[in-house]
Amino acid sequence: MWFLKAFLVIVILAGLLYVALLNSGQHVNIYLTDPNIPTIANVELPVALLGAFILGVLVWFVASFFQVLTAKSEVGALKRKTRQLGRELTDLRNMPVKDLDPDDLPPGPGEDEQRES
Repeated sequence: MWFLKAFLVIVILAGLLYVALLNSGQHVNIYLTDPNIPTIANVELPVALLGAFILGVLVWFVASFFQVLTAKSEVGALKRKTRQLGRELTDLRNMPVKDLDPDDLPPGPGEDEQRES
């Protein structure tokens, strides 16, 4: 499996380098705010594509970072709730039974033969 992933990465990088070589003489203007005035003028196309890719990776990283933090805090809250419910269940199991007459209890398994004799 690692071989397939490495091969795929190499093919993609080779394709990107080939496209960059084909477009190495192309120059573009980058318009960020005003559509009539270029913010960054006369930039080579591979550099503009690399900048857009890096900006996209940074935006993805920040968004996923906050998603992971949210998920981890939710997992922590659920673990605390589970511990609280476990303690509550243990307390309920260990609570003494008051005002209970043993004759009023239903017979357990195997107790029918003992009471009849």
